[in-house]
Amino acid sequence: MPDAEDLRAIARLYQTMATAAVLGNPVAYAACYTEDGVLHPPHDLPIQGREEVQEWAEELFSTWSMKGHTVSMDDQQVGTTVAFSRYRGAGDFVPKAGGEAVPYELKYIDTLVRQPDGSWLIACHMWSSNVAGSSVWTKEVDQP
Repeated sequence: MPDAEDLRAIARLYQTMATAAVLGNPVAYAACYTEDGVLHPPHDLPIQGREEVQEWAEELFSTWSMKGHTVSMDDQQVGTTVAFSRYRGAGDFVPKAGGEAVPYELKYIDTLVRQPDGSWLIACHMWSSNVAGSSVWTKEVDQP
């Protein structure tokens, strides 16, 4: 069974990440990742490194805001230095330029790494949509 303090620390990380996303704060969002953390958005190549994650978030947050964001944790496995989380999120992406909101229902899987101070950061964050055709990630990418 995971240590209660580890679960609280991980919950704080996810609250910080969700708050940063809802407020559109790319600096706070990127700070939730390790220096070499990897983000795997749908229909895009991996984004590696905190600076690149921040740039990605700046672009996303300049185009979309989030409304009604909810999260439900499905599973967490916490080890001494590594943890895994599987969870779901739902809400609406609202285009900042105006127009119809895009509902989202996403599933996530994360790898987290314990930091020397006992906190946790995301080393790998991957997600996909549960709703066919309902995504703000429509980029077509040629794989190398």
